[in-house]
Amino acid sequence: MDTEKRLKMLQLFYAGVLADSVRRYSEAGILEAVEEKKKQEQKMAARGQLAQLQITVPAEIFRLYSGVFGCISWEIEETQEKVTAIGHSCLLCAIAKKMDLPKPCNIYCINPVRAQVEALEGGYRLEVASTLWESNKCEFNVISNQ
Repeated sequence: MDTEKRLKMLQLFYAGVLADSVRRYSEAGILEAVEEKKKQEQKMAARGQLAQLQITVPAEIFRLYSGVFGCISWEIEETQEKVTAIGHSCLLCAIAKKMDLPKPCNIYCINPVRAQVEALEGGYRLEVASTLWESNKCEFNVISNQ
């Protein structure tokens, strides 16, 4: 099996494990508590993660998530005012919907991306216009605070 096929298989397994963890947290009645705790941990770790990954601009966050995790392929549009990332299919969302699970978007996508965006030098914020959970696309906008 070639490297690309192995990566795709690992990405599929990873999305499945994430979906399963949402199921387990939900069944145990702790999904919201775990989500909040992870959100705080992600905020604390974000600056170090950005340095380790050598990410200095918002678009690089979305490119990394697309390339490594493979859940969603972000189309990125950059203007003076903002960076917009749009995705039309998400592997984790599709698996969670098929398994009739709660929304996995916050715990595994929105909160980690928001933490990294807010940790970037220069001051940015993330606005989530839509997600595939409720709509036909994910649309994230990164806006400078300056």
